[in-house]
Amino acid sequence: MNKEQLKGHSELIILGALAVRPMHGYALSQYLKDELADQFKFGVGMLYPILHRLEQKKLITGEWKQVLGADRKVYSLTRQGRKAYQEKKQEWLTFSSLVKNVIHPVVV
Repeated sequence: MNKEQLKGHSELIILGALAVRPMHGYALSQYLKDELADQFKFGVGMLYPILHRLEQKKLITGEWKQVLGADRKVYSLTRQGRKAYQEKKQEWLTFSSLVKNVIHPVVV
């Protein structure tokens, strides 16, 4: 998968990860690496601008906490972020179902 394919879905992916649990940036990047099986690469140059954009939209909030002896900004979904995640997820499920029907049509 290339960056352009990822770009349009990156907010949904990050919201989905934070729906699992709050995480700081490095933990989030490792979680995405594990869950996406290296199919998509979320480098620091891509991850943090998305996190900042989601914060500006008030979909996530970042709170400084001590994690393993270091101060880290831990991100979590806001109420508005949970709602946006559910809406984006439903849009994605509908879209992917429609695409699947086109590329793998049911033959009668």
